[in-house]
Amino acid sequence: MFDRRSLLLGSGALAAGAIPRTARASGGRVIMATWGGGSSKRFRETFAGSFTKATGIPVTIAEVPDPAAVIAAAQGRPQHNVIIAASFQAGTLAQKGLLEELTEDEIPNIRKIPEQFWVRNAAGKLIGMPMYFLFYGIAYNTELAKAEDFPSWKVLAEPRWKDKISITRPVFLAPYDLTLYAKLNGGDETNIEPGIPMLRAVAKNAGTAYTSMASLQQQLATGEIVAAPYYSGQIQNLRQAGQTSIAMTLPADGGLALSYMLAVPKGAPDRAAAIRFLNEAIDPQKQLETARSGFLPLTTTTLPPDIERDLGTTVEKVRQGTWSPNWFTIAEKFEERVRLVERIITEAR
Repeated sequence: MFDRRSLLLGSGALAAGAIPRTARASGGRVIMATWGGGSSKRFRETFAGSFTKATGIPVTIAEVPDPAAVIAAAQGRPQHNVIIAASFQAGTLAQKGLLEELTEDEIPNIRKIPEQFWVRNAAGKLIGMPMYFLFYGIAYNTELAKAEDFPSWKVLAEPRWKDKISITRPVFLAPYDLTLYAKLNGGDETNIEPGIPMLRAVAKNAGTAYTSMASLQQQLATGEIVAAPYYSGQIQNLRQAGQTSIAMTLPADGGLALSYMLAVPKGAPDRAAAIRFLNEAIDPQKQLETARSGFLPLTTTTLPPDIERDLGTTVEKVRQGTWSPNWFTIAEKFEERVRLVERIITEAR
């Protein structure tokens, strides 16, 4: 169920940064909904100021618990005209007719992004601008395991890892783990059946489940669990903060490229200003600054050595070793697959 408090929080942030009518009349405004903490800080410092300086269009960055949930709760009457969302979330919103359909000519800078990351709806229209990606790999406690212990995702189902791994919630297991396991066993995002036995086996091995980033990081740091499927950006940020007892590896059989995108809610005000913000967000310098926060560039921007050191690999190896599924296809079956995964988890207990 969507949290309607998201909408209230978004409204409060908006009111605090209200834009004068004269500014809106001169070229519109951008009101972007994003997660709080590092995400809002990144967009405020890296994107908002430079965009306003270049265009004269004011930008308000509104912190909300979940931008996608805010748009779903608004039911076609959004207060924000730009949101950041995981690609599968954007696909789910588009399924419900809650995102603007876009063309390549409206956001021509999308051509700088590899097409594997573009997300189109059933009509072939773009539903947003891909921004950056994380890779989904295996995080592990460096005092209890090493990267060589995880040459393949399939080892997570081996008896030696019984009660030593953690898994996430069904709403993420369904689009991420189940899809990846299907791919590794001959299926794909349209055919997830081959992935079900592997997910069931991994779930039976899980000693616990993590419900937040902080909870898994604590589980790993204390040795409560040894390893877990996790997000590269989170580990990169931990290592930047001096946490060396947790590392990330990308198994030889690959991983998922989890892309995030900017989208324009259907019926939002100042559509032209919002689309311009999307188009100008893809800038090499902005991509580099975003990479320092744990998010990898979708363009061919080269990362400096210090970022790749914290990442534990090169961005080129990550690009070559990850797979980006069709997130719109995943969104079409999202609720059905979440229910399937819930049954699998219940049976594994």
